[in-house]
Amino acid sequence: MRYLPLSEITPEMSLARPIFNTDGQVLLSSGMKLTPKYLERLRELGYEHLYVYEPGEKKIDFSAPISDKTLSEAMLSVKDSFAKAHLRQHLNLKQVNSVIDYLVDEILQNPVVIYNLMDLKNHDNYYFLHSINVAVIATMIGRNLGLARDKVKELSTGAFLHDLGMVCIDPEILSKDRTLYKKEKGEINEHPKFGFDLLRNEPGLSLFVAHTAYQHHERLDGSGYPRGLKGDEIHLYGKIVAVADSFEAMTSHRVFRTPYWSHQALAELKKEAGVKYDPEIVQAMVDSAAVYPIGSVVRLNTGEEAVVVDVTATKLTIQFSTGSRVNALYDLSPGSELRIEERLL
Repeated sequence: MRYLPLSEITPEMSLARPIFNTDGQVLLSSGMKLTPKYLERLRELGYEHLYVYEPGEKKIDFSAPISDKTLSEAMLSVKDSFAKAHLRQHLNLKQVNSVIDYLVDEILQNPVVIYNLMDLKNHDNYYFLHSINVAVIATMIGRNLGLARDKVKELSTGAFLHDLGMVCIDPEILSKDRTLYKKEKGEINEHPKFGFDLLRNEPGLSLFVAHTAYQHHERLDGSGYPRGLKGDEIHLYGKIVAVADSFEAMTSHRVFRTPYWSHQALAELKKEAGVKYDPEIVQAMVDSAAVYPIGSVVRLNTGEEAVVVDVTATKLTIQFSTGSRVNALYDLSPGSELRIEERLL
């Protein structure tokens, strides 16, 4: 399985990961042949990269952070939450709680699972999938920090709804395919406050969830927004979601900038640890994410190339794509003679 730009995908390849529409329904199932018609339609929808299998390649089960069923239900829930917030209606908290329960339990019951998949967003579902991914990452960070389940659920809910205030921003600004002007950035920077105002009025929702939305762009040194909070003025959940949100945004494809690879984003977070981000939370983030996510093409110290086909907290499995061992699987371990020298794709 490889993670490739659409420009490098050929019709004999098949889809390795399902693509969901914004209602959480499967648009294209795993295993579908990527005909020119499908590829053109996906290009029109704004997809830039896909997980694919080469012809004859062995299908491999891998450790996804959450199941496809939970991802599907989360897509529907976050879209519904954004729609209701836009109309200033109360959220369907029964639906949100159900999704978060499944998400949290799947992650807590699999202690070796890490964030190991790459971006599959388009312009229509960006904020929905971003919200889900941030919730997944924040949940893993909370798990690695040793938070109790009720705290992890509260954190995960805040992460899931952290960008709800985006419904209050002019859609024309959000659809810009260029760097925003200062005035436009100023409007965007109000979304945490809008999110707080929407969520604090939700009956049955913890005020800490609302504050998570309010504080996810605050930074330890006071350089964040909207209030310029510093240090302990920022709640733990806000500090966690700040790290999760930054990592997810840095590694996402956007029209106006090139995404970071995982190791680059983690290096950026570590560089700012103790300045903008809490060092303990950054370390928990490092422990929560794959340096070489599934689908990464890597070069080994032997000169061979391989694709990462599975990665957890305890192992990294590659499949050789060049040399005499083509298609063979190999589990890399700290003491292995084989080492990854660099990521190629």
